[in-house]
Amino acid sequence: MHIRSIAAVAAVASLMAGCAIHPVPEDVTGVTTPNIVKQIRCETRDAARELIRRELTRLATDGNNATARKLLAQYADDPESITGFDWKVSFPRPEEDQLRAIFALIYSGGVAYSFTLTMNEQNDLTATANFLGPWANKLTLGLTGDAGRSRENERTFTITDKFSFLLRELNTINYTSTGEPRQYCDGHVNLGPNYIYPIAGQIGVYKTVATFFQMAIFDGLGPKPGAPAGATPAMADKLTFTTLLDISATPKVVFAPVPARFQVADATGTGLLRRKDTHQVIVAVALEPTGPVAIDALKGFVFSGTTISGATPVAGRRAVRSPLFVGNRVTAAPASGAEALAVQMIEQVKNKEFQLLLAPNQ
Repeated sequence: MHIRSIAAVAAVASLMAGCAIHPVPEDVTGVTTPNIVKQIRCETRDAARELIRRELTRLATDGNNATARKLLAQYADDPESITGFDWKVSFPRPEEDQLRAIFALIYSGGVAYSFTLTMNEQNDLTATANFLGPWANKLTLGLTGDAGRSRENERTFTITDKFSFLLRELNTINYTSTGEPRQYCDGHVNLGPNYIYPIAGQIGVYKTVATFFQMAIFDGLGPKPGAPAGATPAMADKLTFTTLLDISATPKVVFAPVPARFQVADATGTGLLRRKDTHQVIVAVALEPTGPVAIDALKGFVFSGTTISGATPVAGRRAVRSPLFVGNRVTAAPASGAEALAVQMIEQVKNKEFQLLLAPNQ
């Protein structure tokens, strides 16, 4: 009989079987940190692709451009063929210089992603046993025991990309250890939002990317505060997602009383599994400071159908490789000036989160 009572409490303990000593995102979703990164990088690539298709659509409809219509049809039949898009070849005429500048602006941009993944897990177990003694059938003696456990892990890192790399090279074919061809964005990439665990699905990067280029070209978006004269624009979105999982169970076993001896009357166990994951992603976008385009020359061109002279020629420009960036809150290795500016924008956002509170004078 005692074995049966212990088994009742053990049934609650089985609730804790999935507890983690080292909490990580895949405990809840099965999606690892590298696949979370893959999801967001591939979503950013798709956002940049959509910008290209949107501009081609404008040219095909408003400008009745035959080349744009042909390219749109090609990319609809074979989406991956957009990796070979070359605006200088497709639109070579002198009167299309501002059009080439628009595409050059997109390709020269940089993006940085700063991840702070926080996982907290709490496991509590409460066991209660009531005993009947031979002295009286209705007299009970209750014993209660508690066990509580909590673990937390915070994982922080920063990654940078250039839009030209995302558009041309990110999803190129490589091979697995078994020799099978696969692409970077194959597998573990969610094509829609995940409302239960948002970081494992699409997080709306297109809104950030499209808004940035819209504001940079049309709305006079300026560089980050404190930037030197001539610096290019930068913008950051800070996204925070919280998922709380709360599971409890209370099994109970009741035994028939036998007045002749001391015995367990009933045994109850309450188990609680609480998992709270808070994930923060800062997505920052910036233009190349040595960029191939004089951005002021583009304002008023897109959606206007007019041609404005004065854009800096595309040929002969090369991105400047930036040194390792070590800030107060961010460390990253940007590969271009635009990526470096995006990282600095993230550093600015994170510095605002930190406030030094001084004790009042006694």
